[in-house]
Amino acid sequence: MQNSIRAAAQRPGAAMRKRWVSLVAAIVLLTGGVAPAGALTLVTEDNPPYNFTADGKPAGLSTEVVMEMAKRAGVPIDIKTMNWDDAYRAGQADKDTCVYSTARLENRENLFNWVAELAINKWAVFGKQDFDKPIKVLADLRKLKIGGIVLDAKVEYLKSNAVTNIREVVRDEENPPRLFLKPDDPKYIDLWVTSYYAGTDIAAKAKAAPVKVVYVLREQPLWLACSPRTDKDVVKKLVAARASMEKDGSHKRIVQVYEKKAGR
Repeated sequence: MQNSIRAAAQRPGAAMRKRWVSLVAAIVLLTGGVAPAGALTLVTEDNPPYNFTADGKPAGLSTEVVMEMAKRAGVPIDIKTMNWDDAYRAGQADKDTCVYSTARLENRENLFNWVAELAINKWAVFGKQDFDKPIKVLADLRKLKIGGIVLDAKVEYLKSNAVTNIREVVRDEENPPRLFLKPDDPKYIDLWVTSYYAGTDIAAKAKAAPVKVVYVLREQPLWLACSPRTDKDVVKKLVAARASMEKDGSHKRIVQVYEKKAGR
């Protein structure tokens, strides 16, 4: 039997070659090994439950979707986690590079090749447990100091709605502790805009006191978006792969796993 397997490996047919491509992509993703030549680079940030690093490996709802897309498309990929502003810039400018999970906004439409919707996020504003100012509409945020991160879609959305008193940092973990500073501290913020599902975990990771949601901004689809310098044939393969996941229900099954974890 071992001789038969060895002989088959030495004479790979088209089907076997396809399986090997998928296997290489999976190995790169799961082991963090060196990417094969010609691999598509995917850049992301730590933003659970959509994309984050667990035990040194890429994880999360969106990560599982892009991994399955790459496998079906036969496209080897290399996932790199970094600060969001670096990921966003790389996904916009670098050759054969894509960024996820990102919001598809009007002012971003021509900056990327928009490949596929991966998940649905909620954008929320968090505050301290004793925050008691009524926030019923976006305009109520305009007189407050809001913490956010550089080049984040939620920050862009607030600015487009005349909420401009935003104090941006590079890493979201920097924001929760700023809620508990003295009001006269230049780093102090009244509220913090982030993902509805990630806020509590980010605050805990930052060792800040418990926080609460004071206002939900909107629900927002999250996308895989590629640099205009990405091979068009690769983009087409990924688009087709995502369509096949919708057709056979595999995307829905991945989403349901995470919804169950979140108690939804």
